[in-house]
Amino acid sequence: MTAAGAAVRARVRAAPSPVRPPRTLRPDRTTWPIWGFTAGLPLTFLAGLHGFWWCMPGVVFGARIIRKPTTTIPRSTFPLLVFLCWVPLGFSMLGIGNLPIFLYRWSLFAGCFTCVVWLTNTSEESVPTERVVDWMAALWVALIAFGWIAQVLPTFHSKSPLTMLLGPAGGIDYIARISNWKFADYQALGAGRIARAAAPFGAANSWGSAVGILTPFFIRSWMVGTGRRRKRAGALLLAAAAIPIITSVNRGLWISLSLAFVYFTARKALRGRFAPSVLLAIAMVGVAVAFVATPLGTIVQERLITAEDSNQSRAHIYEDAWQGALESPLAGNGAPRPTHYYKGSPPVGTHGLIWYLMFCHGFVGLALFVTWMFTELVRSGSPPTTDAWWSHLTIFICVVQIPFYGLIPHVVLLGMAVGVAHRDLERGRAAQRRAAAVRLGRLGEADSGPATVPA
Repeated sequence: MTAAGAAVRARVRAAPSPVRPPRTLRPDRTTWPIWGFTAGLPLTFLAGLHGFWWCMPGVVFGARIIRKPTTTIPRSTFPLLVFLCWVPLGFSMLGIGNLPIFLYRWSLFAGCFTCVVWLTNTSEESVPTERVVDWMAALWVALIAFGWIAQVLPTFHSKSPLTMLLGPAGGIDYIARISNWKFADYQALGAGRIARAAAPFGAANSWGSAVGILTPFFIRSWMVGTGRRRKRAGALLLAAAAIPIITSVNRGLWISLSLAFVYFTARKALRGRFAPSVLLAIAMVGVAVAFVATPLGTIVQERLITAEDSNQSRAHIYEDAWQGALESPLAGNGAPRPTHYYKGSPPVGTHGLIWYLMFCHGFVGLALFVTWMFTELVRSGSPPTTDAWWSHLTIFICVVQIPFYGLIPHVVLLGMAVGVAHRDLERGRAAQRRAAAVRLGRLGEADSGPATVPA
C-alpha cells in the first residue's frame, strides 16, 4: 500500500459519521405540499381537503420549478413532459363546463412530473430522503387505520366541513366524491355483506391500489436498517394490515403484492441470497393456515366465485374504451364517458390507467406515459444500495397495476417513488465513486457523499 493510500484510509476512518436528521412528521415551508397527502392526510381528511391536496405538488412545485431557471430536468422524464404538453389536446373534445375537472386531472399528472424534478433538485440536507420515506409509510399506516375503521363504521357517510362550507357547490358529484367522509364500500358478498375499506379515496379499488404502492415504503421505513423496537412495531403493523387487506376482497391488491414479493425473491435468489425465499415459503404456509383455520378463507373463496360479474362489466368497459380510442386515436376523448350497463355502472375510461390514457388522451398519450413508466422501471432496476430496492419495487407495483387500476390520484405517489429512486441511484453512484477513489488513494477528487450499504 502506498503512503498516500494509507493516509487516505486513515482520514476516512477518522472522519466523523454524518449526523442523521431526526425523524419527524411535521411539515415545513419546503415540504408542506407533500405533507398534506402523506403524513398529514388524517388532518386533511378531517377537514375534507384530502381530495384537493393531491393538486398541490403540481401547482406549488411547478411554480418553484418555473421560478428557478437552474432546475435540472432528468432526461428520463422527457416522455412525461411531452405527455403533459399533449394532454390539453383532449380538451378540444369537451365542453367548457368540463374545464375544472379536466384541469384537476391534468394537475395530478403534473404533480407526478414535478415531484420527480423537485426531489432530484432538492438537497439531502434540506429534505432528507428518510423523511420522505417515513411520510409515505405514514400514509400506509393511515390507510390501514382507515381499513379498521371501515369494519366498525361500514355504512358511515357524511359531508365534510369543506363540502358544508361550499354550500350548493359541495353537492356537485365530483366534489362530493373527493371531499366527503366515507370509510367503506359496503357490498354484498355471497350470502352476506362485507365492508371494503375505501377512505380516504371513496372507492375500495383506490384504497387497495394505494396500499399496494406504499407497502415497499412502509417496509423500508419500519423494517430496514432500524432499531429492534421499530422493527417489532413494524411487524405488528404488518400483521394488523392482514385483516383490512383480505376483507377488502381487492384482487388487484393481492396480485400486485404477490407479484412484487415473487419478483423481489427471484432477484435476490439470482444473487445468491435466499433469505427472502425462506420468508416467501413461511408466508405461503401462514396464508394457507389462515385460510383453513379462520373465516378469511371463506371470504376469499366467495370473492373469487362472485368475481364473474365484475369481470363481465370490466370487459364491457375495456371494449368500449378501445372503440372510443379508435374513434379519436390522437387527441382522445378528453374524459371518461358515462355508461348504462346497469345502475351505477362505472364510466368508460376507468378501471385501469391503460384504458384511461387510451380513451381520454389517445394512443399517443398512452405511448408517452407508458414509455416513461417503463423507462423509470428499467433505470431503477439495478439498485446500487439496499435502500434503492424499495422505491424500485413501488415502480414495479405501479406497472403491474396499470391494466386494472386507474391510479388517479395515485400517479402523484408514483412521481414520489421515481424521485426517491433517482436520489437513491445518485447516492449509490456517489458512494461507489468514493469507494473507488479511496482504493486509488484519491479521496480528494471524489464526490463527498454519505456512504451507503451495497445491495
